[in-house]
Amino acid sequence: MKVLFNEIKNTLQSELAAIKLFIIREGLNIDGVELKKNIEGYPEKYRTKRSIKKTALKDGYLVDTEKKDVPWVPEEIFITVNSVESVVKTNYNMDSPFHIMMEKGSLFVCSRELELQIPCRLSMLPEIDQLKINGFTADQFLQLIGSDRIGILGYDGCSGWFHGKQCRFCDSCASRPGENRARPSLNDLHNKYADNIKTWLDDVQEDYISGIEKAYRFVHEHVNIVPHCHLLVMAGNLHDTSLEWEYMLTLSNAISAIKTLSEIDSYLNLIPPKEKKYLQMAKDSGYRHLIFNLEVFGDKAYQKVCPGKHALIPHKMFLERLEQAAILFGSGQVRCGFVMGAQPIEDLKSGIIYLAKRGVASDYTVFTPKRGTPWQKHPKPDILQVAQLSKFLTLIYKDYGFKPLYCNLSSRSSIMNECYDNGIA
Repeated sequence: MKVLFNEIKNTLQSELAAIKLFIIREGLNIDGVELKKNIEGYPEKYRTKRSIKKTALKDGYLVDTEKKDVPWVPEEIFITVNSVESVVKTNYNMDSPFHIMMEKGSLFVCSRELELQIPCRLSMLPEIDQLKINGFTADQFLQLIGSDRIGILGYDGCSGWFHGKQCRFCDSCASRPGENRARPSLNDLHNKYADNIKTWLDDVQEDYISGIEKAYRFVHEHVNIVPHCHLLVMAGNLHDTSLEWEYMLTLSNAISAIKTLSEIDSYLNLIPPKEKKYLQMAKDSGYRHLIFNLEVFGDKAYQKVCPGKHALIPHKMFLERLEQAAILFGSGQVRCGFVMGAQPIEDLKSGIIYLAKRGVASDYTVFTPKRGTPWQKHPKPDILQVAQLSKFLTLIYKDYGFKPLYCNLSSRSSIMNECYDNGIA
Protein backbone atom coordinates (compact mmCIF):
# COMPACT_ATOMS: atom_id res chain seq x y z
CA MET A 1 0.00 0.00 0.00
CA LYS A 2 2.85 2.37 0.76
CA VAL A 3 4.31 1.91 -2.74
CA LEU A 4 0.89 2.65 -4.26
CA PHE A 5 0.39 5.70 -2.06
CA ASN A 6 3.77 7.13 -3.07
CA GLU A 7 2.99 6.53 -6.75
CA ILE A 8 -0.32 8.37 -6.39
CA LYS A 9 1.33 11.20 -4.44
CA ASN A 10 3.90 11.57 -7.22
CA THR A 11 1.18 11.49 -9.89
CA LEU A 12 -0.80 14.23 -8.16
CA GLN A 13 2.25 16.13 -6.89
CA SER A 14 0.34 16.72 -3.66
CA GLU A 15 0.29 14.74 -0.42
CA LEU A 16 -3.00 16.43 0.53
CA ALA A 17 -4.66 15.34 -2.71
CA ALA A 18 -3.36 11.79 -2.29
CA ILE A 19 -4.64 11.45 1.29
CA LYS A 20 -8.01 12.95 0.41
CA LEU A 21 -8.35 10.59 -2.57
CA PHE A 22 -7.61 7.56 -0.38
CA ILE A 23 -10.28 8.64 2.13
CA ILE A 24 -12.83 9.23 -0.66
CA ARG A 25 -12.00 5.89 -2.29
CA GLU A 26 -11.51 3.68 0.79
CA GLY A 27 -13.85 5.33 3.29
CA LEU A 28 -13.09 5.54 7.01
CA ASN A 29 -13.37 3.10 9.88
CA ILE A 30 -15.19 5.29 12.41
CA ASP A 31 -16.37 4.26 15.86
CA GLY A 32 -19.43 6.46 16.31
CA VAL A 33 -20.07 5.07 19.79
CA GLU A 34 -16.56 6.01 20.90
CA LEU A 35 -16.94 9.51 19.46
CA LYS A 36 -20.13 9.95 21.45
CA LYS A 37 -18.31 8.97 24.64
CA ASN A 38 -15.46 11.41 24.12
CA ILE A 39 -16.95 14.43 22.34
CA GLU A 40 -19.47 16.59 24.15
CA GLY A 41 -22.62 17.19 22.11
CA TYR A 42 -21.90 14.40 19.61
CA PRO A 43 -23.74 13.58 17.41
CA GLU A 44 -26.43 16.25 17.91
CA LYS A 45 -24.18 19.27 17.33
CA TYR A 46 -22.29 17.89 14.33
CA ARG A 47 -22.95 17.03 10.69
CA THR A 48 -23.57 13.30 10.95
CA LYS A 49 -25.31 10.45 9.17
CA ARG A 50 -26.14 6.82 9.89
CA SER A 51 -23.13 4.60 9.32
CA ILE A 52 -25.09 2.06 7.24
CA LYS A 53 -28.13 2.40 5.00
CA LYS A 54 -29.94 0.29 2.43
CA THR A 55 -32.17 1.94 -0.15
CA ALA A 56 -35.27 0.06 -1.28
CA LEU A 57 -38.86 0.43 -2.40
CA LYS A 58 -41.15 -0.77 0.38
CA ASP A 59 -44.92 -0.69 -0.08
CA GLY A 60 -44.43 1.89 -2.83
CA TYR A 61 -42.21 4.17 -0.72
CA LEU A 62 -38.52 4.78 -1.31
CA VAL A 63 -36.92 4.35 2.13
CA ASP A 64 -33.84 3.31 4.05
CA THR A 65 -34.69 -0.25 5.14
CA GLU A 66 -31.65 -0.82 7.39
CA LYS A 67 -33.16 -2.12 10.64
CA LYS A 68 -30.09 -2.03 12.88
CA ASP A 69 -29.74 0.80 15.36
CA VAL A 70 -26.47 1.80 13.71
CA PRO A 71 -24.21 4.50 15.18
CA TRP A 72 -23.98 7.97 13.71
CA VAL A 73 -20.73 8.89 11.98
CA PRO A 74 -19.43 12.25 10.66
CA GLU A 75 -20.82 13.20 7.27
CA GLU A 76 -17.69 15.20 6.53
CA ILE A 77 -14.37 15.99 8.18
CA PHE A 78 -11.67 18.61 7.68
CA ILE A 79 -8.11 17.32 7.32
CA THR A 80 -4.93 19.42 7.52
CA VAL A 81 -1.76 18.56 5.59
CA ASN A 82 1.24 20.89 5.45
CA SER A 83 -0.87 23.68 7.01
CA VAL A 84 -3.53 23.43 4.25
CA GLU A 85 -7.04 22.40 5.29
CA SER A 86 -9.50 20.51 3.09
CA VAL A 87 -12.97 19.05 3.60
CA VAL A 88 -13.70 15.39 2.82
CA LYS A 89 -17.04 13.62 2.58
CA THR A 90 -16.85 10.40 4.58
CA ASN A 91 -18.18 6.94 3.87
CA TYR A 92 -18.17 4.37 6.66
CA ASN A 93 -16.09 1.28 5.88
CA MET A 94 -15.13 -1.03 8.73
CA ASP A 95 -12.39 -2.55 6.54
CA SER A 96 -10.81 0.76 5.57
CA PRO A 97 -7.05 1.12 6.20
CA PHE A 98 -7.86 4.58 7.59
CA HIS A 99 -9.50 5.21 10.93
CA ILE A 100 -10.30 8.16 13.18
CA MET A 101 -8.63 8.19 16.58
CA MET A 102 -8.55 10.61 19.49
CA GLU A 103 -5.34 11.44 21.31
CA LYS A 104 -5.09 13.94 24.16
CA GLY A 105 -8.39 15.53 23.16
CA SER A 106 -7.47 15.93 19.47
CA LEU A 107 -8.75 13.97 16.46
CA PHE A 108 -6.58 12.38 13.80
CA VAL A 109 -7.05 10.34 10.64
CA CYS A 110 -4.54 7.52 10.94
CA SER A 111 -3.11 4.75 8.81
CA ARG A 112 -0.67 2.31 10.35
CA GLU A 113 0.38 0.97 6.94
CA LEU A 114 1.25 4.44 5.68
CA GLU A 115 2.54 5.65 9.03
CA LEU A 116 0.24 8.66 8.78
CA GLN A 117 -1.41 10.64 11.55
CA ILE A 118 -3.28 13.57 10.01
CA PRO A 119 -4.95 16.23 12.19
CA CYS A 120 -8.67 16.47 11.51
CA ARG A 121 -11.76 18.10 12.91
CA LEU A 122 -15.46 17.35 12.72
CA SER A 123 -17.92 19.68 11.03
CA MET A 124 -20.22 21.34 13.55
CA LEU A 125 -23.79 22.21 12.70
CA PRO A 126 -24.17 25.96 12.20
CA GLU A 127 -26.37 28.20 14.29
CA ILE A 128 -29.28 27.71 11.93
CA ASP A 129 -30.09 24.40 13.63
CA GLN A 130 -31.47 26.51 16.52
CA LEU A 131 -33.94 28.30 14.23
CA LYS A 132 -37.37 26.67 14.02
CA ILE A 133 -39.50 27.15 10.89
CA ASN A 134 -43.00 25.69 10.70
CA GLY A 135 -42.05 23.21 13.41
CA PHE A 136 -38.84 22.08 11.67
CA THR A 137 -35.22 23.01 12.23
CA ALA A 138 -33.84 25.36 9.58
CA ASP A 139 -31.49 22.71 8.20
CA GLN A 140 -34.58 21.01 6.80
CA PHE A 141 -34.77 23.89 4.33
CA LEU A 142 -31.10 24.51 3.58
CA GLN A 143 -27.77 23.06 4.60
CA LEU A 144 -24.34 24.61 5.15
CA ILE A 145 -21.77 22.25 3.64
CA GLY A 146 -18.09 22.40 4.39
CA SER A 147 -17.04 25.90 5.42
CA ASP A 148 -18.78 28.06 2.87
CA ARG A 149 -21.36 26.29 0.68
CA ILE A 150 -25.11 26.73 1.02
CA GLY A 151 -27.09 23.80 -0.32
CA ILE A 152 -30.79 23.90 -1.19
CA LEU A 153 -32.61 20.78 -2.40
CA GLY A 154 -35.87 21.12 -4.28
CA TYR A 155 -37.34 17.85 -3.02
CA ASP A 156 -36.37 14.39 -1.79
CA GLY A 157 -36.06 11.51 -4.22
CA CYS A 158 -35.78 10.69 -7.91
CA SER A 159 -38.72 9.56 -10.04
CA GLY A 160 -36.63 6.91 -11.77
CA TRP A 161 -36.62 4.77 -8.62
CA PHE A 162 -40.38 4.29 -8.72
CA HIS A 163 -40.23 2.82 -12.22
CA GLY A 164 -36.99 0.84 -12.05
CA LYS A 165 -35.18 3.38 -14.22
CA GLN A 166 -32.90 5.00 -11.65
CA CYS A 167 -29.23 5.52 -12.45
CA ARG A 168 -27.53 2.22 -11.66
CA PHE A 169 -25.33 3.73 -8.93
CA CYS A 170 -27.90 6.02 -7.25
CA ASP A 171 -29.06 5.47 -3.66
CA SER A 172 -31.29 8.58 -3.71
CA CYS A 173 -32.14 10.49 -0.51
CA ALA A 174 -34.10 7.71 1.13
CA SER A 175 -35.23 8.29 4.71
CA ARG A 176 -36.27 5.73 7.27
CA PRO A 177 -39.98 4.87 7.49
CA GLY A 178 -41.80 7.37 9.70
CA GLU A 179 -39.20 10.14 9.44
CA ASN A 180 -40.84 13.53 9.02
CA ARG A 181 -39.15 16.05 6.74
CA ALA A 182 -39.99 19.55 5.62
CA ARG A 183 -38.85 18.95 2.06
CA PRO A 184 -41.46 17.78 -0.45
CA SER A 185 -41.03 14.07 -1.09
CA LEU A 186 -41.50 12.04 -4.25
CA ASN A 187 -42.86 9.33 -1.97
CA ASP A 188 -45.92 11.55 -1.52
CA LEU A 189 -46.01 12.50 -5.19
CA HIS A 190 -46.06 8.85 -6.20
CA ASN A 191 -48.36 7.44 -3.52
CA LYS A 192 -50.69 10.25 -2.42
CA TYR A 193 -50.87 12.25 -5.65
CA ALA A 194 -50.70 9.40 -8.18
CA ASP A 195 -47.73 11.10 -9.91
CA ASN A 196 -49.72 14.28 -10.62
CA ILE A 197 -46.87 16.77 -10.36
CA LYS A 198 -48.96 19.92 -10.75
CA THR A 199 -51.38 19.03 -7.95
CA TRP A 200 -48.50 17.97 -5.70
CA LEU A 201 -46.59 21.21 -6.31
CA ASP A 202 -49.73 23.31 -5.81
CA ASP A 203 -50.04 21.77 -2.35
CA VAL A 204 -46.42 21.74 -1.16
CA GLN A 205 -44.32 24.39 -2.84
CA GLU A 206 -45.68 27.52 -1.14
CA ASP A 207 -44.91 26.37 2.42
CA TYR A 208 -41.57 24.89 1.47
CA ILE A 209 -40.34 27.92 -0.46
CA SER A 210 -41.52 30.17 2.39
CA GLY A 211 -39.41 28.10 4.80
CA ILE A 212 -36.40 28.31 2.49
CA GLU A 213 -36.78 32.11 2.31
CA LYS A 214 -36.74 32.39 6.12
CA ALA A 215 -33.71 30.12 6.47
CA TYR A 216 -31.84 31.79 3.60
CA ARG A 217 -32.45 35.27 5.04
CA PHE A 218 -31.28 34.11 8.48
CA VAL A 219 -28.05 32.68 7.05
CA HIS A 220 -27.13 35.86 5.21
CA GLU A 221 -27.98 38.04 8.20
CA HIS A 222 -26.51 35.98 11.04
CA VAL A 223 -23.98 33.41 9.76
CA ASN A 224 -20.45 34.32 8.74
CA ILE A 225 -19.86 32.21 5.61
CA VAL A 226 -16.14 32.28 4.82
CA PRO A 227 -13.86 32.33 2.93
CA HIS A 228 -16.37 32.45 0.06
CA CYS A 229 -20.08 31.96 -0.41
CA HIS A 230 -20.97 29.16 -2.81
CA LEU A 231 -24.65 28.35 -3.41
CA LEU A 232 -25.89 25.09 -4.92
CA VAL A 233 -29.59 24.76 -5.73
CA MET A 234 -30.41 21.31 -7.03
CA ALA A 235 -33.06 18.68 -7.66
CA GLY A 236 -33.34 15.09 -8.86
CA ASN A 237 -35.49 14.10 -11.81
CA LEU A 238 -39.23 14.55 -12.24
CA HIS A 239 -41.03 12.90 -15.13
CA ASP A 240 -42.09 16.33 -16.46
CA THR A 241 -38.99 18.46 -17.02
CA SER A 242 -40.96 21.63 -17.79
CA LEU A 243 -42.85 21.54 -14.48
CA GLU A 244 -39.56 20.77 -12.70
CA TRP A 245 -37.87 23.80 -14.24
CA GLU A 246 -40.85 26.05 -13.51
CA TYR A 247 -40.79 24.97 -9.86
CA MET A 248 -37.03 25.31 -9.45
CA LEU A 249 -37.00 28.76 -11.07
CA THR A 250 -39.84 29.90 -8.79
CA LEU A 251 -37.75 28.76 -5.83
CA SER A 252 -34.66 30.45 -7.29
CA ASN A 253 -36.37 33.78 -7.84
CA ALA A 254 -37.65 33.73 -4.26
CA ILE A 255 -34.16 33.41 -2.76
CA SER A 256 -32.65 35.82 -5.28
CA ALA A 257 -35.00 38.49 -3.93
CA ILE A 258 -33.18 38.10 -0.59
CA LYS A 259 -29.60 37.88 -1.89
CA THR A 260 -29.13 38.31 -5.62
CA LEU A 261 -27.85 35.12 -7.21
CA SER A 262 -25.46 37.08 -9.40
CA GLU A 263 -23.67 38.45 -6.31
CA ILE A 264 -22.44 35.04 -5.14
CA ASP A 265 -20.91 31.91 -6.64
CA SER A 266 -24.29 30.40 -7.55
CA TYR A 267 -25.07 27.10 -9.31
CA LEU A 268 -28.29 25.49 -10.53
CA ASN A 269 -27.96 21.72 -10.81
CA LEU A 270 -30.73 19.63 -12.38
CA ILE A 271 -31.59 17.79 -15.56
CA PRO A 272 -31.38 19.88 -18.77
CA PRO A 273 -34.69 21.27 -20.00
CA LYS A 274 -36.43 19.99 -23.11
CA GLU A 275 -37.31 23.58 -23.92
CA LYS A 276 -34.28 25.76 -24.62
CA LYS A 277 -36.02 28.87 -23.22
CA TYR A 278 -35.36 27.73 -19.65
CA LEU A 279 -31.62 28.21 -20.12
CA GLN A 280 -32.19 31.92 -20.69
CA MET A 281 -34.61 32.04 -17.76
CA ALA A 282 -31.91 30.56 -15.49
CA LYS A 283 -29.48 33.19 -16.75
CA ASP A 284 -32.04 35.96 -16.16
CA SER A 285 -32.62 34.74 -12.60
CA GLY A 286 -28.99 35.57 -11.85
CA TYR A 287 -27.25 32.19 -11.74
CA ARG A 288 -23.56 32.32 -12.59
CA HIS A 289 -23.28 28.61 -13.39
CA LEU A 290 -25.32 25.62 -14.52
CA ILE A 291 -24.55 21.97 -13.74
CA PHE A 292 -25.98 19.18 -15.89
CA ASN A 293 -24.67 15.75 -14.83
CA LEU A 294 -24.53 13.37 -17.78
CA GLU A 295 -22.86 10.72 -15.52
CA VAL A 296 -21.36 8.79 -18.47
CA PHE A 297 -20.37 9.79 -21.98
CA GLY A 298 -21.76 8.11 -25.09
CA ASP A 299 -25.32 7.25 -26.06
CA LYS A 300 -25.13 3.49 -25.37
CA ALA A 301 -23.49 3.96 -21.97
CA TYR A 302 -26.00 6.69 -21.07
CA GLN A 303 -28.97 4.47 -21.95
CA LYS A 304 -27.52 1.57 -19.95
CA VAL A 305 -26.39 3.42 -16.84
CA CYS A 306 -29.08 6.15 -16.66
CA PRO A 307 -32.25 4.75 -18.29
CA GLY A 308 -34.56 7.21 -16.51
CA LYS A 309 -32.55 10.27 -17.51
CA HIS A 310 -32.26 8.97 -21.07
CA ALA A 311 -36.04 8.61 -21.28
CA LEU A 312 -36.40 12.28 -20.27
CA ILE A 313 -33.47 13.85 -22.14
CA PRO A 314 -31.78 11.75 -24.85
CA HIS A 315 -27.99 11.88 -25.15
CA LYS A 316 -27.95 14.10 -28.24
CA MET A 317 -30.27 16.68 -26.64
CA PHE A 318 -28.25 16.56 -23.42
CA LEU A 319 -25.08 17.50 -25.31
CA GLU A 320 -26.93 20.21 -27.23
CA ARG A 321 -28.19 21.81 -24.01
CA LEU A 322 -24.70 21.72 -22.49
CA GLU A 323 -23.23 23.46 -25.51
CA GLN A 324 -26.05 26.02 -25.71
CA ALA A 325 -25.70 26.76 -22.00
CA ALA A 326 -21.94 27.29 -22.35
CA ILE A 327 -22.53 29.83 -25.12
CA LEU A 328 -25.06 31.64 -22.93
CA PHE A 329 -23.20 31.53 -19.60
CA GLY A 330 -19.64 31.64 -20.93
CA SER A 331 -16.82 29.14 -21.32
CA GLY A 332 -16.14 27.22 -18.11
CA GLN A 333 -19.32 28.44 -16.41
CA VAL A 334 -21.30 25.29 -17.26
CA ARG A 335 -20.26 21.97 -15.75
CA CYS A 336 -20.98 18.32 -16.47
CA GLY A 337 -20.54 15.68 -13.79
CA PHE A 338 -19.41 12.12 -14.48
CA VAL A 339 -19.10 9.01 -12.32
CA MET A 340 -15.57 7.63 -12.43
CA GLY A 341 -15.83 3.84 -12.62
CA ALA A 342 -19.12 3.74 -14.53
CA GLN A 343 -17.45 3.29 -17.94
CA PRO A 344 -14.03 2.66 -19.50
CA ILE A 345 -11.60 5.44 -18.68
CA GLU A 346 -10.75 6.21 -22.31
CA ASP A 347 -14.43 6.77 -23.13
CA LEU A 348 -14.68 9.20 -20.22
CA LYS A 349 -11.56 11.06 -21.34
CA SER A 350 -13.01 11.40 -24.84
CA GLY A 351 -16.13 12.96 -23.34
CA ILE A 352 -14.11 15.39 -21.23
CA ILE A 353 -12.18 16.56 -24.30
CA TYR A 354 -15.35 16.77 -26.42
CA LEU A 355 -17.04 19.02 -23.84
CA ALA A 356 -13.94 21.13 -23.13
CA LYS A 357 -13.76 22.09 -26.79
CA ARG A 358 -17.31 23.39 -26.43
CA GLY A 359 -16.66 25.40 -23.28
CA VAL A 360 -18.01 22.88 -20.76
CA ALA A 361 -15.92 21.97 -17.70
CA SER A 362 -16.17 18.36 -16.53
CA ASP A 363 -16.17 17.08 -12.96
CA TYR A 364 -16.31 13.58 -11.55
CA THR A 365 -17.18 11.66 -8.42
CA VAL A 366 -15.59 8.31 -7.57
CA PHE A 367 -18.05 5.42 -7.81
CA THR A 368 -18.78 3.78 -4.47
CA PRO A 369 -21.12 0.74 -4.28
CA LYS A 370 -24.26 1.43 -2.24
CA ARG A 371 -26.50 -1.24 -0.71
CA GLY A 372 -29.86 -1.63 -2.39
CA THR A 373 -28.75 -0.15 -5.71
CA PRO A 374 -28.48 -2.08 -8.98
CA TRP A 375 -24.71 -1.62 -8.79
CA GLN A 376 -24.20 -2.65 -5.18
CA LYS A 377 -21.70 -5.29 -6.36
CA HIS A 378 -20.17 -3.22 -9.16
CA PRO A 379 -16.38 -2.89 -8.63
CA LYS A 380 -14.80 0.35 -7.49
CA PRO A 381 -12.48 2.04 -9.97
CA ASP A 382 -8.75 1.47 -9.63
CA ILE A 383 -7.39 4.21 -7.36
CA LEU A 384 -4.31 4.82 -9.51
CA GLN A 385 -6.59 5.35 -12.51
CA VAL A 386 -8.55 7.88 -10.47
CA ALA A 387 -5.32 9.74 -9.72
CA GLN A 388 -4.31 9.65 -13.38
CA LEU A 389 -7.73 10.97 -14.42
CA SER A 390 -7.38 13.78 -11.88
CA LYS A 391 -4.04 14.77 -13.39
CA PHE A 392 -5.51 14.59 -16.89
CA LEU A 393 -8.50 16.73 -15.90
CA THR A 394 -6.33 19.29 -14.08
CA LEU A 395 -4.27 19.79 -17.22
CA ILE A 396 -7.50 20.16 -19.25
CA TYR A 397 -8.62 22.88 -16.83
CA LYS A 398 -5.36 24.74 -17.21
CA ASP A 399 -5.30 24.37 -21.01
CA TYR A 400 -8.86 25.71 -21.38
CA GLY A 401 -8.85 28.28 -18.58
CA PHE A 402 -11.38 26.40 -16.42
CA LYS A 403 -11.40 26.44 -12.61
CA PRO A 404 -12.29 23.61 -10.21
CA LEU A 405 -15.72 23.48 -8.58
CA TYR A 406 -16.21 25.59 -5.40
CA CYS A 407 -13.04 25.46 -3.24
CA ASN A 408 -11.14 22.92 -1.13
CA LEU A 409 -13.22 23.89 1.93
CA SER A 410 -16.57 22.98 0.37
CA SER A 411 -15.84 20.52 -2.46
CA ARG A 412 -16.05 17.30 -0.44
CA SER A 413 -15.96 14.50 -3.02
CA SER A 414 -13.32 15.83 -5.38
CA ILE A 415 -9.56 16.45 -5.28
CA MET A 416 -9.54 18.86 -8.21
CA ASN A 417 -8.96 21.97 -6.07
CA GLU A 418 -6.08 20.29 -4.28
CA CYS A 419 -4.52 19.21 -7.58
CA TYR A 420 -5.07 22.60 -9.20
CA ASP A 421 -3.91 24.81 -6.32
CA ASN A 422 -1.30 22.75 -4.51
CA GLY A 423 -0.20 20.07 -6.95
CA ILE A 424 -0.07 19.51 -10.67
CA ALA A 425 1.76 22.24 -12.56
